[in-house]
Amino acid sequence: MERLEILWRAFEKIAIVFSFVVSFVLVMILLLLGISLLTIAPALSEMRTNTACPLIADINNLVSDLDNAVITRTIAISKTIPVVFDLEVSKNTEVVLTAPVTLQRPTSFTFPAGGGQINGSVTMALPKGQKLPIRLGMTVPVSETVPVHMDVPVRIPLNETDLGPVVAKLKDLLFPWTTKLGDVLKCSEP
Repeated sequence: MERLEILWRAFEKIAIVFSFVVSFVLVMILLLLGISLLTIAPALSEMRTNTACPLIADINNLVSDLDNAVITRTIAISKTIPVVFDLEVSKNTEVVLTAPVTLQRPTSFTFPAGGGQINGSVTMALPKGQKLPIRLGMTVPVSETVPVHMDVPVRIPLNETDLGPVVAKLKDLLFPWTTKLGDVLKCSEP
């Protein structure tokens, strides 16, 4: 029994020394960590203020700028366009004779009171400069090429193109992350 008591006391002394050594080492580690944090804290604060928070604001601004972006270009067009169609012309108009026109028409004369009938012809000369009212009605085939040269200004809002849904998805994807990170870093505007 005495032997057991000696062993027990030896164990107690070893346990006390071991506990003291472990406690001493842990206290030293905590002190070193505390001192390190005091020296690192200003650098972390500076990193938060000068790097992380502006980066979060820049990411949010970039996504908003993408959402509001407008593609603005002037497109130069230089083409020859074929123009083929039938032009229907139907109009009352007046023409002026540029030379005398002789008209000869067959006719028949019927005498009154059953006096009979004579077949013959009538000749008439229309003078140069005579105005004649006419009805113009015809189909004019048109087959031409027209050169087209112009600058066309184009404004395309990015959110109205196929990239609009992609930017919206990116905005939705980044918003929770930048908000949470801004809250953790205590940025004034995440």
